[in-house]
Amino acid sequence: MIELPLPARVERRVIQTARRPVPVLCGRPDPDADTGVDVVMVSGFFGTKEDFRELISLLAEAGLHGWSYDYSGQLDPEHEDDEFTIARMAGELRDVMQAATGGRPAHVIGHCLGGFVARSAVLADPARVRSLTLLGCGPSMRERKHKAMLDGLAQLHANGGAIALWPLVKVLIAADDTVMREFWHDKLATMNPRWVTGAAESMAAEPDRSAELIAARIPSLVVHGKRDRRVWSPDDYAGMASRLGADRVIIERASHSPNMEQPGRTAAVLLDFWGAGRRDGSSPKHGPVRAAG
Repeated sequence: MIELPLPARVERRVIQTARRPVPVLCGRPDPDADTGVDVVMVSGFFGTKEDFRELISLLAEAGLHGWSYDYSGQLDPEHEDDEFTIARMAGELRDVMQAATGGRPAHVIGHCLGGFVARSAVLADPARVRSLTLLGCGPSMRERKHKAMLDGLAQLHANGGAIALWPLVKVLIAADDTVMREFWHDKLATMNPRWVTGAAESMAAEPDRSAELIAARIPSLVVHGKRDRRVWSPDDYAGMASRLGADRVIIERASHSPNMEQPGRTAAVLLDFWGAGRRDGSSPKHGPVRAAG
């Protein structure tokens, strides 16, 4: 797949997990600013590791090691694995965390589908987690509108795969941004329809796991764009944050992907939550709902 240019302090690497070699993006803090803190990021349904490239750069500037990766089989149409489930992807995330951080506890960020994956992973091993940020991710996808969305995704397999979405996607990208247009076209063309179907079915089965997060005492943050209403409503986000006893931050001038639309504001929110710059690893702080930007 075409490679996007990377911002400062971000590099491509391949790390070896217990299951496979995994291509990643990782941040390189300056040695004199390095906090020794890791942040592992999990992308959304049609997302890839590149969705976090600007955020990784900003976090590296603040002294944190950011990591992002692609789901196994997502961009490989020939991949035959039938277990494209939240549980399987959560196991892969734990493997990536172990390989990337050497077992050190990390902050974990999950966007949309990645929020379900991150939630499952941190509940399986809470001791390995500093905090969980649910970014553009609600509590579940069990409402009627969610069923219609997920059924539609599952039908992509019968309609030529994810490339069928290209006419909708290309109008969202500037006509003169040829690099991004080529990247998205390539991404949709290589997305595994079996992965799309399996992930959609698994998302539909996921319950609200807020009570489990509370019981595990995992510090959590809910972040979403002000214009983010299609998959989950502001009330959905507010209700989940309330159940978690978590801060909810609304990113101004952003929709479903604040990490790409407003990476600077998103980074500032995360650093505030984590208390970045404190080398003692003290717990993130919580507060009321607020807007950022």
